[in-house]
Amino acid sequence: MKQNFKKIWRIPVLLSALILFGLLAALLGTGFWYWLAWAALLVPLFVICRKLWKPNSSIKENVIKN
Repeated sequence: MKQNFKKIWRIPVLLSALILFGLLAALLGTGFWYWLAWAALLVPLFVICRKLWKPNSSIKENVIKN
């Protein structure tokens, strides 16, 4: 159960930490920090777009089976 919990929440926790870093970098930094903030905030958007346009095939198989 513990391993399943880590497997499920690993990516959302990493993405939320990246978002928090990006927001703090944008609020508190200047110059180079703005570029880091943009990069940190774009990564979650790329992940979302990738999942929307190319869904996981295992999800499709499970839906078809049920």
